[in-house]
Amino acid sequence: MKFIVIILPLIIFNCIKCELDKCFHYDDYPFSFFATKTAYSYVSAKQNYTQPNCKALQLWLLSRHGTRHPSRTVIDKISNLKEYTKIITDNSSLCKEDFDAIKTWIFNLTEKDENKLNSQGVNDLLSLGLRLQSVYEDIFNQPYNPITYSVLSSSQERSRDSAFYFLKSVFNMNVTDIPLINNDDIKLNISKFENKHDNKETKKFRCSVHMQEVIVRVSKILGLDRNLTFNTIKAMYDSCRYERSLNLNSHPAWCAVFSQKDLEVLEYDEDLKYYYSNGYGDPYNERLGCPIIKDLMNNFKNKSQTQLGPKGVFYFGHSSNVLSAIVRLGFARDTLFLLSSNFNEMRDRKWKTSYLSPFASNIMAVLYECNGVKKVTFFINEIPMIVERYGCTLCPWELIENMFDPIISSPSCIFDENSSASDVSRTMNLVFFTYLLNIFYFF
Repeated sequence: MKFIVIILPLIIFNCIKCELDKCFHYDDYPFSFFATKTAYSYVSAKQNYTQPNCKALQLWLLSRHGTRHPSRTVIDKISNLKEYTKIITDNSSLCKEDFDAIKTWIFNLTEKDENKLNSQGVNDLLSLGLRLQSVYEDIFNQPYNPITYSVLSSSQERSRDSAFYFLKSVFNMNVTDIPLINNDDIKLNISKFENKHDNKETKKFRCSVHMQEVIVRVSKILGLDRNLTFNTIKAMYDSCRYERSLNLNSHPAWCAVFSQKDLEVLEYDEDLKYYYSNGYGDPYNERLGCPIIKDLMNNFKNKSQTQLGPKGVFYFGHSSNVLSAIVRLGFARDTLFLLSSNFNEMRDRKWKTSYLSPFASNIMAVLYECNGVKKVTFFINEIPMIVERYGCTLCPWELIENMFDPIISSPSCIFDENSSASDVSRTMNLVFFTYLLNIFYFF
């Protein structure tokens, strides 16, 4: 064990010399996947998806807010990086351009900017609205009114602003009286029912050899004779990714200290976090996505049976809403659990929050009528999804209805104030049992 500890810095140092022959400042195609702080345009569909010989009857949309500034806590931590612009040494392995960028780095955000939708966030929703308007002319062929187009937002300012700019783009008008979700409505208010248990896998991963390599590598790149803390590395990572999401073609100073392998490790760290807090790591999370998917199915059922109901249903919330809905729909499910110990095995995992829940991420479903037959397509970030059970992208509505009816009619789809406490206990036992089954199955 001592031998491994001694040679690890030497191996990493030799790798650093190889990696930094190139200069980040001149990298035309820098790594762009930063978990839930990824820019929407890096992962969303690059072309419009249309169905010939089909008329869109209803469009249902659940959208995360657009690109925002960091929280107050993160702003404070990034601000503290100013001291590291002074202690970077001439032993740094950075090229002159990257070295100078860190030495002259300035951070202008203050607490008054916390969590606010920024200029890129405004553009995220304006451009989304324009694309949907051009593709779904059958939906957006009437002026806005709250009967034909149902809108609901979380109470957070960034979500309300996202709704405002989306509607402004789609209908070419300012909609200022955007309805906010009622505190008792579980469709978007899932935070009080979320499990708050410790994420042990994330904690263990931060002590793993993969994360220790990142810490040693970044410390050496800066020319330091001691290792930085994980919290400092995380602040550098946050500075890098928030600036990249705001300025898509930028080369942020602190991005230069990370190799692509480092960024993949940090991406996995955040994927682990959301895998257990909102994803498949805890079966209880499937229940959290049930009310919003029940709303989707009920809207489509009403429209298909009676032709009544709104043409468009638009919800604006947060990453937890999008991820919980994805889980309830059954998309992006891996055959193995994400664990602190299987980073290498899960490099090609389906659960990548960079692709599932970037800024402005969305789940969309469209109910079509195609030659007299009702059909449905689901989208994640405007990319059509395959329903694996039936192997279809444009699926008969009858199959989808039969698939989800048992789920949305289950008592577990109903929440009350006593729901989470007892369920958490049962769920944790189920998680542990499922984990053991995985171990024995693959032993």
